[in-house]
Amino acid sequence: MRKAGKLLTAAALALTLAALGAACAGGGEEVEEPAAPATSLTIRAVRALKWDRQKLTVAAGQPVTITMVNEDTGVPHDLVIYRDPARTQVVARTGQCTAPCQEELRVTLPAGKYYYNCSIHPVEMRGELEAK
Repeated sequence: MRKAGKLLTAAALALTLAALGAACAGGGEEVEEPAAPATSLTIRAVRALKWDRQKLTVAAGQPVTITMVNEDTGVPHDLVIYRDPARTQVVARTGQCTAPCQEELRVTLPAGKYYYNCSIHPVEMRGELEAK
């Protein structure tokens, strides 16, 4: 009887050690967490009537600060966010400013897809924004 008890204890200990070894043997690789949607970001108007980014992602349902930096010397720009792809339903907008300058926009967006442009150069300067 004593021998059977020792065998069970040894077997249980071996299983426990094997499980711990498997759990700790992660191969040393770090798992990269997906980036959280931004609560603040900067978009730049650059030379040749372009944005430096055509896709933006922000946190849905949280106050977000978007800074529009105009680096296109001597050229006026603004940033307008729209609900619809036809860009007729304005959600928020900055003031216009002539570079070098910057304007700030604070907005809380429900989850979804939005669109943005510079209303002065609406064809050349446009992009998509996702709140998630």
